[in-house]
Amino acid sequence: MIFHVLSIPIYPTKKEITLCAFTQKVYKFCKEMTARGHTVFHYGHPDSEVHCTKHFDVISRKTYDKVYGNKTWKEFHDQNVNNQVHDEFNKNATNLIKKNKQSRNDFVLAFWGFGHRNCCDQLKDFIVVEASIGYDSGFSEFKVFETYAQLHKMQYKLYDNNFPSFGDAVIPPGFYFDDFTYKEQKENYLLFLGRMTNAKGIGIAQNVSKILKIPIKFVGPQNMENNLTKDNPQAEYIHTVSTNERKLLLANARCLIMPSLYSEPCGWTMIESFISGTPVISTDWGGPSEFNLHGETGFRCRSLNEFAHAANISHQIKPQKCREHASKNFTIEKMCERYEAYLQSLIYLKQYSGPNYMLPNCNFVVKP
Repeated sequence: MIFHVLSIPIYPTKKEITLCAFTQKVYKFCKEMTARGHTVFHYGHPDSEVHCTKHFDVISRKTYDKVYGNKTWKEFHDQNVNNQVHDEFNKNATNLIKKNKQSRNDFVLAFWGFGHRNCCDQLKDFIVVEASIGYDSGFSEFKVFETYAQLHKMQYKLYDNNFPSFGDAVIPPGFYFDDFTYKEQKENYLLFLGRMTNAKGIGIAQNVSKILKIPIKFVGPQNMENNLTKDNPQAEYIHTVSTNERKLLLANARCLIMPSLYSEPCGWTMIESFISGTPVISTDWGGPSEFNLHGETGFRCRSLNEFAHAANISHQIKPQKCREHASKNFTIEKMCERYEAYLQSLIYLKQYSGPNYMLPNCNFVVKP
């Protein structure tokens, strides 16, 4: 198959950029599909380091520096899609993709939905797929979600009749297990890893630490040190960490606390915690309601008291059980197999029209 993969305009596509899950999705897809013998064209930042058939620069360093200055990827996460960087990205990527078209079945993979729409709207002769949707919007006929929770949520937002689309699929994410450290002996601290926003439940995490008098480490890009540490001597705020530091934080933690107040589309950090053998204390909706096995890989909670109790007994969860759950469901190989089956089905589906078409093989819709 032939894939034209749109990168995330604000970042180079590199393995080290762990802050942006969308960039990681692009990196993994390009690398693995190229290794499996497919033709993969990558369109993105000139500093990208990605395995693919061919990379195309679609943003100049001059434009990038003009808009974002000298900030590195660790210092910002700008989702404004109405600036010169995105305009240049969309214009150049559109022209190059049209020029590089190989067949009537070429795919365009848009991993950042709303940020790629202006480009994709001009590529009507391609099979455009929104892949690994982790946002509350959608525009293409074919969409891949990472959880059924997100798929069901979006059905009610995107479709007037609330009917699901045969073009929608669920493919859980895959991970490189060698990138993580597995440990069975844990240290006595709670770990909160992610954006420092109220929607992520930082207040709940803070209160659990206070109630149990257990240290908590907050790791995330926003500058929240004063707010998090001034009234809790047990709290430590870390702005950014290296890849090695991050994997050790996950492996050594008593548990990962994930008290998101909104419906998480998936929850990558949760799965990374499983790989590390660390239990997860999460809310009971969104992605965690599917992937966090209550009483086996962690606990799902609906109140502060439940969060505190779950964190207190988190040592009862066996690290081996967390790792086995991840190995069964979230390997790179499984993800690639599911994508290949789904995308091949779309080529078949493209030959049909009207309300009575059926997908030839629905095995790609897999629930762990």
